[in-house]
Amino acid sequence: MFTPRDSQSVLDDIGDKFPLALLRATDNARDDYAAFRAAFPSWVLRMFERDLANLIHPRLWAHLEDELEGVDGIKLTASEPYREIGIQTAGGRGYVARVKRHNESDRIRSYSTPSDLVFWSGASVTFEGFERVPLAVGYRWKRDTREIGSAVISYREGKNNVVWAYSIDGGGAGAEPFVYEPILPNLPTVDLLDASREAANDERGAEGQ
Repeated sequence: MFTPRDSQSVLDDIGDKFPLALLRATDNARDDYAAFRAAFPSWVLRMFERDLANLIHPRLWAHLEDELEGVDGIKLTASEPYREIGIQTAGGRGYVARVKRHNESDRIRSYSTPSDLVFWSGASVTFEGFERVPLAVGYRWKRDTREIGSAVISYREGKNNVVWAYSIDGGGAGAEPFVYEPILPNLPTVDLLDASREAANDERGAEGQ
């Protein structure tokens, strides 16, 4: 019986086209961001992290649109306040991915509306083969250097209750165009200053919608 907690079942189910597109789109968004930093270094120094996220996110989405245009079984929808990618498998199972910035503990941010809480609560099941599975996809943010890291795909049951997460990296000299690398869970830490910053950011506006 299918369960989205089995990461290999999900990764096998979504196939190669989407993760490869995400990898390429992340690489291209990283190049865009590097060009912006090089052109306007003084601007970047004065920008909050949420400002940078709001700069990067639409570039990543634009590259995903370019990579996934015309791909069977994949539909991109942009409707305020969400951008979503629908992936429909041949067997009828559906995945809905929202593009999110992952921090180094795989936390993500969004407005905590009732519909948002329902979305991140986990897979909804009607009957076998017709589940609707929510995924968070995007990139890992390197906070210390303010750089875009690897492309990431994760499944969670609760916005910040991560069940599993993988980075997606280029295959290098191997035959595979990309490889999945499991992200081992970090031990929980309590950072009161960081928590207060997150709360303030949530009040001002969620990052990386």
